[in-house]
Amino acid sequence: MNGKNIIKYREDNGISQIELANELGVARSTLSRWEQNKTVPRGEDYDHLRKIIGDEYITDEDLTEDKTAIEAIEVVSDRVDNILFQVTQIESNQRSFENEDNKSKLKHRRIRTVAIIVTCIIILSIVIGTWFYLMNYGFGGDIVEGSVGIEDVDD
Repeated sequence: MNGKNIIKYREDNGISQIELANELGVARSTLSRWEQNKTVPRGEDYDHLRKIIGDEYITDEDLTEDKTAIEAIEVVSDRVDNILFQVTQIESNQRSFENEDNKSKLKHRRIRTVAIIVTCIIILSIVIGTWFYLMNYGFGGDIVEGSVGIEDVDD
């Protein structure tokens, strides 16, 4: 939008920047930036300004710029929607991977637990078996006290 059109409207109607800014519901500095073409009114501000100053101060160039801006906004909006959809897909895939990873971790944890239990049983069996052997047969083939050996037999 051309800021000169806003200035022309104010001059034609004898309205100050402050009065028009109050009528539009914007700060005077905002209206000043519009008039200097530093920024342009958007959305509701543009619609409200257009209602107040009327179509005679809005040029075909302004309308063409607005259509181009609207089309650009729609393109950006579509791109944002696409990005949001892709982010949602990535988050969904990440949750799936996390679920699979958790299942895999649980499976490995179960396998590790079973391996530890089996190892403990084997070690315990070896300890008990060794203890039983030593209690019955002694150390290194020596005669254990209280057992009958060949040397003890009287002829």
